[in-house]
This record gives sequence, C-alpha cells and structure tokens, in this order.
Amino acid sequence: MEETSLEQHSNEATPNAPAPKVITKPDYSEEPQAISRFTARADYPECLRGVHVDIRGFAGVVVEIVNQSLRVLSQDGILQSFNFNRLKTLNAPPIRSEPMPSAQPVERPMREAESRPEPEGADEEPAAEEPGRIYIAEPDFSVPFRKIDEFAGLPDFPQCVYGVHVDIRDFTGVVVEIVKGSLKIQSPDGIIRSYNAGVLKKLYAKAP
Repeated sequence: MEETSLEQHSNEATPNAPAPKVITKPDYSEEPQAISRFTARADYPECLRGVHVDIRGFAGVVVEIVNQSLRVLSQDGILQSFNFNRLKTLNAPPIRSEPMPSAQPVERPMREAESRPEPEGADEEPAAEEPGRIYIAEPDFSVPFRKIDEFAGLPDFPQCVYGVHVDIRDFTGVVVEIVKGSLKIQSPDGIIRSYNAGVLKKLYAKAP
C-alpha cells in the first residue's frame, strides 16, 4: 500500500493562511472514543486534535484539521478525511419536533437530510406511510451492495431494503430510513439521498 504523506495534505490549506498543525507522532495508547462524544462541544472540532477516535468503525488519531476536514490516521497507516460539519449533523442530538405514531412508537433523531428535495419523482404519488419509522444510526457498509432491481419488484418493497447496501444508478449506500414512501440512502462518506419508492418500483421492477 502506498503511504500517504501528511505533509502533502497540509498543502491544501488556504493560501496565505497559517500552516495547519500536523501531528507527526500520533498516540494510540488510549482506547478510541466515539465521535459523538465531541460533536456537541463548543470547541469542536479543535477539541479532536490528537484524539484517538472511532468514526463509523474507522479508528485513528486526528492528526490534522484543514479545509473543514478531519484527517484521521489509523494505527496501520491508513489516512482518511471526514467533513467535520457532516459529522456534527449526523451525530446531532434527537429533536422532538415531530409527533411519533401512536402505535409502536419508535425513538429516532430527526436529521437535516430529511428536508432535502427528492431528486427523483418528488411529484409522484407517495406510497402508504409505514406504521413505524426506524433510523439506522450505524449502517453496515461491509456487505457488498446489490442492485435496486433485485428488490423493486418484490411484494414487500420498500420495507425489504431496510438496512440493505444497495446501488441506484451508481450511487451506493445503505437504506437507513423509509419516510413517507421515500428511501433515505446513506453512502459510506456520509452523503444522504432520497428516492421515491413508487418511482423506483416503476423504473426497476422486473416484469413477471
């Protein structure tokens, strides 16, 4: 594996800005701490510099903060970047601004991504709303993705794709929520897109 140079990443800072601080000797002696423990702090993201953290299963030390990104170096030398604003949104505390269904209430945090316009078929008639809504806070991206075509024609679609790693027109991610007939799909890098279940069924359901 080709080693990633920390100095190379530090050159991405804005011209004429002070050189960002790069930790060249990260300390892995402490157990990694969940990123959610820091996102609500007033000094976030600076409080993470040099901290051994766990971000969706990826553990490493925050060796640099530059261009709204955390540079996280794992103990085996893998360097990954995470947008700290996106991490703050994903780990926001629950907001109780929406009444939950009376039958089988399920606690779930509201997410900013729910207010985004749907890229496909937003004007189509939505499917019947689910009796209970569950948000998958820790999606599993380790399972190989499967084409949405495999599910769109099933009788229990879209419920059958809850938690499934799917591919829709080369956008891959886990179905973390189904809201008012829309699939909320989160990619490994934290991007969430909405797809209308009725439109997906028309486009991808295989003829008998």
